[in-house]
Amino acid sequence: MDFSSMSCPLIFTLSFLLIFTPLPSSFSQPTADAPAPASDSCNGVFLSYAYTTGAKLPPELKSNPKSQPYRFESVLTVLNNGLEDLKSWRVFVGFKNDEYLVSASNAVLADGTSLPGSVGNGTVFAGFPMTDLKTAIETAGDLTQMEVQVKLLGTQFGVAPPKVPLPSNISLANDGFVCLNAVQGTNEMHVCCNVDTKFKTNITVDEKFLPRQNGDLTIMYDVTNTQDSNYGHKLQLPTITP
Repeated sequence: MDFSSMSCPLIFTLSFLLIFTPLPSSFSQPTADAPAPASDSCNGVFLSYAYTTGAKLPPELKSNPKSQPYRFESVLTVLNNGLEDLKSWRVFVGFKNDEYLVSASNAVLADGTSLPGSVGNGTVFAGFPMTDLKTAIETAGDLTQMEVQVKLLGTQFGVAPPKVPLPSNISLANDGFVCLNAVQGTNEMHVCCNVDTKFKTNITVDEKFLPRQNGDLTIMYDVTNTQDSNYGHKLQLPTITP
């Protein structure tokens, strides 16, 4: 075929088709795999705190923005990736914006304070009704037994959107664990806590009960004497374990 006899429009059309014809997928640039979740690299207890949403609350205090109240919703996650069950889990959340907590699902305040209540200086959450978190080994990776999510609802002051009212720190409050420095993102922070191999206790533990921890209450009830119709008794008021 004599290409010299082709008209200019035909040559332009062939060039256009060559330039804009899609390349086969084998020639396309490879896409990077999505990064693995941070929890996958934690072989202990993984904690995360994620802020989900918030909004301004009345009254509007234009003259004192630091006292302006805002609604906040967040999720605290506790995941046991370790080799042993996590008994009676407790997590410290370092609230720092005068937070007033209205509700918390799947947890109570460890000091017995009822909600709603002020937690602006930080507080410790304890699991309820799910107090213990099992391991992946004994549950075949069943997250419903390994993980708990605590949905938090409350009021914070002075942190206006798009700023995010994250706590100063989160850590596992159970004895015998050490937590790394928390990693903070835009609206989330997380940390991995591992068994502290240097931790020692000199308390003899009855296998039926958990080791005593700071803040535990001890109640003693003694029968002092008995009679045919009744018995005497003595009740000692609760004392805080040192």
